[in-house]
Amino acid sequence: MRTNAIKAGAVLGAVAALLFAGQAQAATTISSGHVDALAFTYDDTANALGIEVHDETGNAVYDPADVLFDVHSGHLVNRPGADACKFDAGDNWVLPRTETAGLIWAGWSTEELDLADFGGSLQVELVDAATPTGGNVSVFDATTGAVRFHTDPACNASGTAVTESHHHPTWVFTEPGTYALTFQASGTHAVDGAVTSAEVTYTFDVG
Repeated sequence: MRTNAIKAGAVLGAVAALLFAGQAQAATTISSGHVDALAFTYDDTANALGIEVHDETGNAVYDPADVLFDVHSGHLVNRPGADACKFDAGDNWVLPRTETAGLIWAGWSTEELDLADFGGSLQVELVDAATPTGGNVSVFDATTGAVRFHTDPACNASGTAVTESHHHPTWVFTEPGTYALTFQASGTHAVDGAVTSAEVTYTFDVG
């Protein structure tokens, strides 16, 4: 993973650009509900692997660049102690693994492609991350304890194999501020061979 986590000024500039986004179209803000944040698609005619945002509550599909995830104070959880590569001690902002009214329930899905065409698995990488000073993001499976993504290289979780058709892990942000997370997916298609998506950046406003 390219590490430019701490370049908060650059992230804020990117968010300002997103919010401005030309006066023709404002960014879509998602602050609650069921959303497949990483929704993987495949265009057989163009041999193109893609990543979209599927707002299941609003029944809408978005380009990740057009979405701002509002991780508001309702997501705030105070932890008495740290849990390595998952939670920090003290305040954490959590997108829970189970659907909770008023909170973002964020997951991923491969329902828009035939995962069997990729041997049952896509490889998804967190290729870049910009976070507030001292902030990290953890995405982990609460039932198994497996950390799927983490912005701290020491946690050795910059990528994961996605084998699920639909999955909701726990997302944790350890500091308030703006986070920009860039993902890329790849796989080997049974007919088309090796394919890689474009890099897509997600913006989370935490606090």
